Amino acid sequence: MGIIARLRSSLTYPIAATLVLVTVVPMVAVGVLLTTSSRIDLRTVENRYLGRQAVSLASETALFYDGHRTQLSSAALALAAAERIDADGFGTLLEGMAAEPGRAFVYLQIIPNRGTGAFAMAPTLKTETIERLDGAIREAHERTALGEVVERVLLDMPADRPPKAVMAFPLRSSSGEIWGSLSGVLDLAPLENQLAAPTYAGTLVSLIDGQGQVIISSNPALRRSNLSDSPLVKDYLRKPQRLTLAYNHPRDIDAGMVLGSMAPVGTQEWSVLLERSAAEAYAPVRRSQLRTSGLTALAAVLALGIGFLLSRRLIIPLQELADTSSKIAEGNLAVRATVSGEDELAKLGNNFNHMAGNIEALVRKLKQALRQNQELFLETIRTLAAAIDAKDPYTRGHSERVASYSMALSRHLGLKQEEVFQIHIAAILHDVGKLGVKDGILNKPGGLSDEEFEIMRQHPSIGAQIMSPIRMLKDIIPGIRNHHETWDGNGYPDRLLGDQIPMVARIIGVADTFDAMTTTRPYQQAMTLEYVLAKMRSMSGSRFDPLVIDAFLAAVEAGDVSPPDRESQLPVPSEVS
Repeated sequence: MGIIARLRSSLTYPIAATLVLVTVVPMVAVGVLLTTSSRIDLRTVENRYLGRQAVSLASETALFYDGHRTQLSSAALALAAAERIDADGFGTLLEGMAAEPGRAFVYLQIIPNRGTGAFAMAPTLKTETIERLDGAIREAHERTALGEVVERVLLDMPADRPPKAVMAFPLRSSSGEIWGSLSGVLDLAPLENQLAAPTYAGTLVSLIDGQGQVIISSNPALRRSNLSDSPLVKDYLRKPQRLTLAYNHPRDIDAGMVLGSMAPVGTQEWSVLLERSAAEAYAPVRRSQLRTSGLTALAAVLALGIGFLLSRRLIIPLQELADTSSKIAEGNLAVRATVSGEDELAKLGNNFNHMAGNIEALVRKLKQALRQNQELFLETIRTLAAAIDAKDPYTRGHSERVASYSMALSRHLGLKQEEVFQIHIAAILHDVGKLGVKDGILNKPGGLSDEEFEIMRQHPSIGAQIMSPIRMLKDIIPGIRNHHETWDGNGYPDRLLGDQIPMVARIIGVADTFDAMTTTRPYQQAMTLEYVLAKMRSMSGSRFDPLVIDAFLAAVEAGDVSPPDRESQLPVPSEVS
């Protein structure tokens, strides 16, 4: 057997040839996997490193701020018990607090509600800064008089100085009376110097408040800038938590794409933002990619070319077979695959076509059997409904009419075909419970007594009990049991309210009422269509679901619902029982 004959008779030889000729493919695959893995690993490491830096700096910031806050709060608790001002003693105390190593208080002041207070300040403070701080402390004192603890950041400091944080605590006596306040001004310059430390070289570090505004930054030009339009800051403000993201910097156009990470600062509404150039952060990734791609480029081209040529013999028949199977899966059982050649794929195609023919024949038989079963089921249901209607000569055909009206309503409500079918069955059987009601009550020409009416009200429950043993009818039982429930909760037997009433029962209730009002009964004459429509429209939202009433009116307007015999209707009665 020649080479060409062998290639035509079996796919083993083309596959073997491909494996021999394209030995470089594993090398390419390994190179790609290594590049991808390295890229992911390096990016993950860089993201984690930047995130840990943000968390570490956030912890240091919280320690700095909370340490000063705790010191001032403790001093306020200690001073509050004095209930009076010793200006000299308090002045000495304040100067000692301000001079403690590691502390950054530049202004401390005790303001009593009555009498003279005391203060201490850093000698480096300028006049315009002191004036701004005095105003802020007076405002804080007024709020502490109401029992508030005041903490705010002053961003608009003179001479473009770093912002200051104002803290104020009420001084409350043992009797609970607030007799003054202790205020402190914390200089945030040490924090800003820490942000610009060599540890974070190459990284832009900023402290941001709860509105996305920069409090301090390693780049002082960013102070008071609002970064809420940054993708990272926007996501963080929406849900404050540790977050890392790559994005275009909204302020520094030259920075281009940056890798940023944010972390919350303790109990404050502040957060630390670290940003680093993505090009610099991911430089090792690019170098790894260049090395790998350079080694595998030639091998990849060779492998792709040879693989493409040899795979067409395998792929094209499989694609045709897949297309054919998709059409069969969509329901076109008459389609068949085109078969040519003598190899394994040709045998697979022949077997597939034979199997598709058997499936088509089987499905045809199943559909025929299903139609027969459905017809038998519907005939059985209709026979049972006729037996129900036969008990009352005035309601003959009532069940079929209610079923017809219900199906029309279902279609106008946009229900699925399966739901329409279930509503059809439920509507036919909705009065099956009347089989358990005495003929004397059903056929009584006059009004029913209270006792007789109570018996008549039991027919929905009786009907549900009759149908409950039939498992395949479990979905229609709510339509039988609850078709006399009303939207306002005054129906029976379960007094369901509003959306608690199953949709099938709401639909049947409207159809049942329409048929009752448009047909002659022992206790009333058929009413005109105009009167019935007006009456049912008035009961929307009280007795009936407004959505179902709208569908009913649309069905009447479209001609899908009409009274059984318009000629026999009498003039509008004065009351509807």
